[in-house]
Amino acid sequence: MRLKLVSVGRERSDPTAPLVADYADRIRKFIPFEEIVLKNDAALRVAERMRREAAKSDLLVALDERGGQVTSHKLAAMVGDWMNRGLSEVTLVIGGADGLPPSILDAAGLRLGLSKMTLPHRLARLVLVEQLYRALAILRNVPYQK
Repeated sequence: MRLKLVSVGRERSDPTAPLVADYADRIRKFIPFEEIVLKNDAALRVAERMRREAAKSDLLVALDERGGQVTSHKLAAMVGDWMNRGLSEVTLVIGGADGLPPSILDAAGLRLGLSKMTLPHRLARLVLVEQLYRALAILRNVPYQK
């Protein structure tokens, strides 16, 4: 299975980018992982680019503050289930300051919340990649999660 993270923002000015890159490299030790940062454009253009990036995915996961919240172990179980179901690609999307376009939320097979609080997209990206790495470490029985 391959994971793809599509987010909106400016990577060059993002102080969390080195941390995100570190966790992305850790994830790649377990499974293929791609991160795409889209320029914050008009909502219709962002939605279209997100749809294009997710077109080949078996599952679109929208990160949304109103989405279901899970523990790290539950996320690990979900990722394990995606692998066991034979999904070839899962795309996770994080919106910009205005959130995700309604068409993307409607197309998502799963809405996942990182917190009931609104998180800046930069922080949401960092939390998500750390939790994905943690989930994979749990699945592989790597001691990181302890």
